[in-house]
Amino acid sequence: MKKSVMLAALFVALAACSQSQKTIRIGYIGPLTGDAASYGSDTLNAVRIHVDEINAAGGIDGKMIELIAEDGRCNGADAASAAQKLVNVDNVIAIIGGQCSSETLAAAPIVEAAKIPMISPVSSSPDVTKAGDFIFRNYPSDAYKGKVLANILKQKGFTKIAILSENTDFCQGIRTTIAANLPTGALVFDEIVDPGTKDYRTLATRLKDLEFDALIINGQSDATNAEMTKQARELGIVQPFFGTDTADSATLLAQAGEAVEGMTFINTSSRLGEGGPDSFAAKFRAKFGEPKSNLSYATLAYDALGVLAETIGKIGTDGVKIKDALDVLERYQGEAGTFSFDANGDVVGIGYAVKQFQSGAIVELELVAAE
Repeated sequence: MKKSVMLAALFVALAACSQSQKTIRIGYIGPLTGDAASYGSDTLNAVRIHVDEINAAGGIDGKMIELIAEDGRCNGADAASAAQKLVNVDNVIAIIGGQCSSETLAAAPIVEAAKIPMISPVSSSPDVTKAGDFIFRNYPSDAYKGKVLANILKQKGFTKIAILSENTDFCQGIRTTIAANLPTGALVFDEIVDPGTKDYRTLATRLKDLEFDALIINGQSDATNAEMTKQARELGIVQPFFGTDTADSATLLAQAGEAVEGMTFINTSSRLGEGGPDSFAAKFRAKFGEPKSNLSYATLAYDALGVLAETIGKIGTDGVKIKDALDVLERYQGEAGTFSFDANGDVVGIGYAVKQFQSGAIVELELVAAE
């Protein structure tokens, strides 16, 4: 009996080894359920498009990419569990993710210890810069975004700013960088709420009694941003709203409606991926319809898989060699444009755009060059 069990275990191990030799396993971590699922859906669908294209063209050196997706639910605990599974059970050689900054920061120590490169197309917290040598992102840091948003407020002559922030890694990174780039004393209202909060009326009532010029809605998800904006407007707050990249969402517009009319926010350009009939935008819409959140997240996810696949094709599947190659990458021409990575794994070459909700649509006002 013991001999049979040992032989069975050997066969399982051999089968797993054989499987890993036939395919190149790449993991994905993102919010596939929960309040942030809109951009998890968009980025995963984009990665699937690129995987299918590469496999249809013969794979990488004749090996098919096997994509294994895990739900990080936009929080650290679930993302850490997802990373543990991808690394220790699925034996992936690289990961696209996380999407939320909390996911990336929680997964980072796990992939760092395993020497597995991870590229995030969405995470923007400044803390990701120092998350590890194997951590990369092709989305710009909030250290830059907070500076851009603060400059817009100053250019408009606003001197008294209110900010309502969710207590997540992403939102706190934004809050810190905005505060650092505003004049001392400019923040007259600076409140933090726990994730999952549904009632903002008490805070909005307090805010209504203050003298202020603009309110920054700093939530992590569509649901949070929608409730913050709706309840503030319902209580009679008429000052202009400003937001971050999480406000750049068709789902938020559907949930909040008139409450977000005129709201100004910062994200990567809506034009990323747009083009003719062979563009990424055309392929995405043909297969999945309009993005649940926005096309820029999907485009950057498509490129994250692209730069990873190109690197594997050149140097193989060893994690350290992949990391070293990304460190010295001179340029990658993707659907979002040409980019590379700096010494910290942060993207070089991807800038921002200023956008606004106007008459039930997202309108791009101006581009902000990459720093």
